[in-house]
This record gives sequence, C-alpha cells and structure tokens, in this order.
Amino acid sequence: GTRAVNPEIRLAPATGQVPPLAAGPVSAEQFHWDARLVEEAGWASWQAGAQVCVLPLFRSEGCARLEVPPLPRKAATRQEPPASFRTRSRAGFEALLPPRVGAETCALDAPRSHRSLEHASALPVAFIGEDIPKISKTLWMRYTLKLVRETGENIRNLEILGLYRIPSKGTRQINHQAATGRLLVTLGPESAGAPRAPFILARRKDDDSIVCCFVEDV
Repeated sequence: GTRAVNPEIRLAPATGQVPPLAAGPVSAEQFHWDARLVEEAGWASWQAGAQVCVLPLFRSEGCARLEVPPLPRKAATRQEPPASFRTRSRAGFEALLPPRVGAETCALDAPRSHRSLEHASALPVAFIGEDIPKISKTLWMRYTLKLVRETGENIRNLEILGLYRIPSKGTRQINHQAATGRLLVTLGPESAGAPRAPFILARRKDDDSIVCCFVEDV
C-alpha cells in the first residue's frame, strides 16, 4: 500500500534593520522563501499501475457465473397409471333375478243395458248448491220468509243447508250429502221438460229434522 505525506515547507523570513531617520521613502521589505521538497518514491509506482488494495473475495475468476435456465416450450405432464382410478367389485352379493312375467286376461265384462226409461230416471241426480254469500240480502230475505211461511218454523230454530235449483215437477226423493254439499234427487218421468226452481233445504236445531220447500224465483 502507499501513504501520502505532505511535504514540509518551512518559511524562513529574513529581516533587516532600517534606520528610522534614514532619508528617502520607506519601501517594502524583501522576503526570501526557502522551500524543501520531500519526494515520495511510491508515486512513481502508482503511475506505473500500482494497486491500493486487492481483495481475493471480489476477483472475477473466483466468482461463479450465474445463468438463467431457458423456459420450457411446453408444460411437463405427469403420467399416472389408470389402475388408481379403476373401480373394484366385491363378490358375495346375490345376482339380480330376471323379471317375472305373469299372464293376465284383459277381457272386459259384457256391458249391461236396460231398455227402460223408468229405470234410468230412477237413478239419483246430483245437484250442486249455489253460493249463498253472492245472493243479495233482499232476495235472501224473501227466500227465508217463504221458508218460514211454508214450514211454520222460527227462523232462529232453522239451519240453512243450501239452495239448489232442481226440476219443479217430478221430485220423488232427496238425499243431502253433508261432506260434499250436493243434493241427490230422484226424479220421475214427469220431470222431463219441467223448469228448474230454487229449492231451499234446512234443518231444525232442536230435533235435527229436515225441512224444505220451493221458493219464488226472481
């Protein structure tokens, strides 16, 4: 290594005595500088290519070369044997039996017919009751007043079961179905062509007897 040293320069001023009463102008005093040059031999080596400090750690020949590997052109796939995806069966279960086929006759019974109009008319006919809340109050009061006059009962003792429109003639038997609200009516031959009239059906609250009558249609 090298070390720089400042050269020692010493100033040695020389003074002279001037008589204070000397004639003539006062001039500046002359100084004389004496310099001493200290030579450093290392500067010659520096100019010739001297090195201040060399560390082996940072030498180019001691460092490994880093190279980035090239990227693959296509992704690598992993090969798996298909045996890991296979299904396994366990023996010991009973085999499925073939379906049994049974023979059955599809013959229909011979239809029964009756050549009698009276027999067909004797079968009950179902009539559906009207929606009482949709009837106007004035008309419903006329119907209930007619029922009270025909039966002679108190309206408070009657429970209205329904209002039906059935033939005004040929009615022989009636049967009320409470579950469905329908009225089964057995008609006679004279009911053919007869107009339908409003028929009100009620039940007494004291003995559960049935009262009914035809009311005037409006």
